[in-house]
Amino acid sequence: MMHASNSGCFPNDLTDRVTREGHDPVASGGFADIYRGVLQDNGQSIRVAIKAIKTYSGEDVNLSKKKKRLWREIKVWLDLRHDNVLPLLGTSMGFGRFPAMVCPWVENGVLTSYLEGRYSSLSVIEILGLLNSVASGLQYLHSRSVVHGDLSGSNVLIHEGGRACITDFGLSMLLTELGASTFATSFHARGTLRWMAPELLDLEVPKDDVVEDSSRVGPTTQSDVYSFGSIMLQILSGKPPYHYYKREGQVLHAISKGMMPERPGTSLVTEGRWLLIQRCWSTVDITRSRPSSEEILEFIEQEHAHYQSWEFVTYLGDSAMEAKHHISSSSEARRT
Repeated sequence: MMHASNSGCFPNDLTDRVTREGHDPVASGGFADIYRGVLQDNGQSIRVAIKAIKTYSGEDVNLSKKKKRLWREIKVWLDLRHDNVLPLLGTSMGFGRFPAMVCPWVENGVLTSYLEGRYSSLSVIEILGLLNSVASGLQYLHSRSVVHGDLSGSNVLIHEGGRACITDFGLSMLLTELGASTFATSFHARGTLRWMAPELLDLEVPKDDVVEDSSRVGPTTQSDVYSFGSIMLQILSGKPPYHYYKREGQVLHAISKGMMPERPGTSLVTEGRWLLIQRCWSTVDITRSRPSSEEILEFIEQEHAHYQSWEFVTYLGDSAMEAKHHISSSSEARRT
């Protein structure tokens, strides 16, 4: 994989090898349009997703500076290697003033849609496997000093076989800047309010609209952990956080009052798992912090392993019962 220098050409320029399918995007968010495409690679055609950054401003005196910032973020993404992190294949021009990002096409789509369509048919092992995948991907990102910043049911993708992978890490604040918006007011456009840590939201009415609050908190590993707690609730219950509120304004009001999502009635949300979710949602201050991604992964791996061993024991028990029944039936047949 060749990396270009920071002299104008973006890393892994795939412009001449990527073809867009259709004129319209297959999905559109607050800051990017997603197109389906095909990448020609050593004689093979690979289906890809092309993420084109939306921009809303006209003349931009900081365009060169923003492109350099985007170059650095893309370089970080290119260097990441993990089964539960969506790889970046490269970039492509021709989708606006900024290069578009080219990734493998993931057929099962985003976590929220996947759970809406398949949750009732998933086994406990498959559900815990999904959870384990997301926890593993997040722990890897944090181990590489990468803060996701916008973890939600819309940027966890599901491969065939139920393997989850995280995407769009580190891009939330960058895409906000490139789109000429502000991070604190852009969660409506991204649709990620239900997963977002309260400390990232500007819940107070500003005293002076002209003066920016330079002390406003940006995304951290701790805010990622809050979002993971919401992802965990979603995977275990099959429903997004605050699903009983249809409007985002209702959700924002609940958050401003310190109201966390309600505990669902499903048996999958055990006491131990609910306790971990609540710890992920705890208020961060000098005396208290949320669990680390390493601690979260360790807990979920133990839960996953426990159910795998339980299923195996159950399988052995069922097999023994079937064998006993077969022997009993054979003996009865010989006597007659």
